[in-house]
Amino acid sequence: MNLDIILGGLNPEQKKAVECTEGPLLVFAGAGSGKTRVITSRIAYLISEKKVQPQNILAVTFTKKAAGEMQERIKSILKDIGASIEDLPAVGTFHSIGALFLRQNAKAVGLTNNFSIYDSDDSENLIKELMIERQIDIKQIKPQSISYLISAAKNEMVTPENFGSHYGGYLEDIAAEIYPAYQKQLKTQNSVDFGDLLYLAVKMLEENEEVRKHYQDKFEYLLIDEYQDTNNAQYKFARLLSEKHQNICVVGDDDQGIYAWRGADIKNIQSFEEDFTKVTVIKLEQNYRSTKNVISAAVAVIQQNNKRVDKKLWTDNNDGENISVYQARDQEDESEYVTEKIRHMRDMHIPLSNVAILYRTNYQSRAIEEALLKTGVPYKLVGGFRFYERKEIKDVISYLRFLYNIKDELSLGRIINVPSRKIGPKTVAALHDLARQADCSIGELLVSAYALGHPESQAIIDLGGGLLNRVNEVSGELAKFASLISTFGYLYVEARKKNLLDIIDIILEKTNYIQWFDDGTDQAQMKKENVTELKNVAYQYVKKYPEKSLEMFLNEINLIEQEQDKNQDGSGSYVNLMTLHSSKGLEFDYVFVIGMEEGLLPHSRAFTDESELEEERRLCYVGITRAKQKLTLTFAETRLTREGFTSQIPSRFLGEIPQDICEYYSWNA
Repeated sequence: MNLDIILGGLNPEQKKAVECTEGPLLVFAGAGSGKTRVITSRIAYLISEKKVQPQNILAVTFTKKAAGEMQERIKSILKDIGASIEDLPAVGTFHSIGALFLRQNAKAVGLTNNFSIYDSDDSENLIKELMIERQIDIKQIKPQSISYLISAAKNEMVTPENFGSHYGGYLEDIAAEIYPAYQKQLKTQNSVDFGDLLYLAVKMLEENEEVRKHYQDKFEYLLIDEYQDTNNAQYKFARLLSEKHQNICVVGDDDQGIYAWRGADIKNIQSFEEDFTKVTVIKLEQNYRSTKNVISAAVAVIQQNNKRVDKKLWTDNNDGENISVYQARDQEDESEYVTEKIRHMRDMHIPLSNVAILYRTNYQSRAIEEALLKTGVPYKLVGGFRFYERKEIKDVISYLRFLYNIKDELSLGRIINVPSRKIGPKTVAALHDLARQADCSIGELLVSAYALGHPESQAIIDLGGGLLNRVNEVSGELAKFASLISTFGYLYVEARKKNLLDIIDIILEKTNYIQWFDDGTDQAQMKKENVTELKNVAYQYVKKYPEKSLEMFLNEINLIEQEQDKNQDGSGSYVNLMTLHSSKGLEFDYVFVIGMEEGLLPHSRAFTDESELEEERRLCYVGITRAKQKLTLTFAETRLTREGFTSQIPSRFLGEIPQDICEYYSWNA
């Protein structure tokens, strides 16, 4: 009876994966092939049929959410078969399991079990202190950059002593100096950072035979989900824990390996059979999610990759609709097309929560967000902020608002210390006092003070009303604010003479804003792309409103913000907007993948690197396989940038999809 419940509804390959309990097992689980059901059924089978004690089973996932869902599914199936749910297997992320091991054996790594775990801000602050001690210019070399390099080293299990021999370069040389001091200081403070949770746990298992033997004895059965996403530290962790019993089951799909940029090594899953002996390999190739046409498109694309394990996804589902491919005039037309299709779906009473719009990079959301807002279609961004709510965009817009209206103290308050000018509450209070004495706003105070020192600018500024005289009376106390006066006064003068696009350029140049946040990380690159997209929007306003580009832009931003506040229809149903990376593991009835162009998907940085190109193809594959019923792919003939309209080339991935399952549409057809 229990066996019927555990194995009920599983296909032959899934059953094999559940029942093959002894020895190393590699399960290639294609998209939508029911891998979570297999993992939870396997755990229930071990407990119910093989009489394994729950505490002797360890299941490892990549996210807290996945761990929580797996734990709940295990509870549910154990309840169904009448088993106890008081003792459950250990289920957690690599880092949570690592933290548990360290708490239980803190002395083995020179800590006490009440050690603190530093978050990224704590780590960067400590690195900053160490850099200042060594007279390293933190304006030139960002502490975040050094933190990023140290974190990457820990993922690769590179020690402070060996860092210099592994990595070369100017930044790397500085990191090689900071890394040992950083680790020493963490230990002194009885603390670890996030990377240490695994790095130190692995070192402990490698170097302490007693601890290693304890956990190898304890965990007779090890299951690891999403094995294609493991880095070197996670790989070593798995190898060390499974060394004694060899009952390791890894589940994953090399075709969905999309995280090389954060240290994942797809070779871990591809070379599993070389790492262990007598490996059983099972391929879950039946897809339960998508139509035949969606699967045919996905398979046609991914089979172009050379470095992959041979497998072919298939489904018993119906053919479904053909893939729609739309050739847009530009990004605005692309957004309008997608929005119109979604508006029609809403009219047909299709829940918007069943619809997703996917894109390669964050900045692509801007045009689609504006189109959805204009048509009143509610949406939510998954795994990120709306375009105009992103910090770097809000910062630049706050500068623009202040320069348009220097009495806007809310906007000035946001940017007076952005980039950091070491201005605290006391400085702001002093400025308020002086502004009150001069009977003006802080903005007027700063700009008038600039005009006093630059008589040639007074005609341009022309604040009138005797303001210059009033500010002149307090000018003796303004010397300590010279830097602020120079920055904001100069920007105000230039803004009177320039168009919107030029004003943004001047803001970025005068404040060194890009240099301030650019620490060489992927996050910084995304911020730069967002600022570039804002400049592309600015270019449109300059072309459309040559004399009033700043005013018209800010008017439109105000409307967008109001629409965003109202962007809900009371149903709790929203269109899902997200990057392709964020879409992994999700599924939707209707999927739009926008920006299918060379340079976007695949990304331009993959053009000269075959392994990066294959990862871009895997990313496309992930996007396609999110669709259950209908897939729409769009690309633009041109995209508007500050250089004008640039011609786009359709993505090579579009050409890899069989034409007989596609329907092609064009803006000029």
